[in-house]
Amino acid sequence: MALLSLGRFHHRPLILGKGGFGRQLADWLEEEGWGTAEFLDDNAPGCAGALRDYADPALLKPGRAAFVALGDNKLRVTLLQKLAAAGYETPVFLSASASISPSAVLEPGCVVLPQAYVGAGVHLGIGCIVNGGAIVDHDARLGRGVHVAPGGIVKAGADVAAFTKVDSGEIIHSPWESV
Repeated sequence: MALLSLGRFHHRPLILGKGGFGRQLADWLEEEGWGTAEFLDDNAPGCAGALRDYADPALLKPGRAAFVALGDNKLRVTLLQKLAAAGYETPVFLSASASISPSAVLEPGCVVLPQAYVGAGVHLGIGCIVNGGAIVDHDARLGRGVHVAPGGIVKAGADVAAFTKVDSGEIIHSPWESV
């Protein structure tokens, strides 16, 4: 699993989306040394601009980390691709209290939150969210933009299609398991 060094980033990450998830992510980023986040949002007060303002030269600093904290899975992936094309870093964020196997592969823009588990041989596509207390067991494959909600479970070897939401308490079964 390749993670980008914190030292490479501007110490004021940009977060697109200032809803509940965006504010929580900002708290965790700050707690883990990323600095105080700046937000872009179309509707929330106290932001540096709207979602489309990511290309503003005043915001775009070389190597600046940017995250997309939006529940719309397709929009999250689209914005991550636009951020990368504009020159932002779109790193993986792993909470210090999550458990991630060293053999897991996490593509850019993935976020793994506190108390989540990501097992051996797992592949998370671009912009996946593994929320607090969620489990993605060994050899599972999540397509782009998948969100495993708090307490969701993806069992061993399961494939989850791009842009799917695995809701709280939902279980995606292994392909060899009878249900």
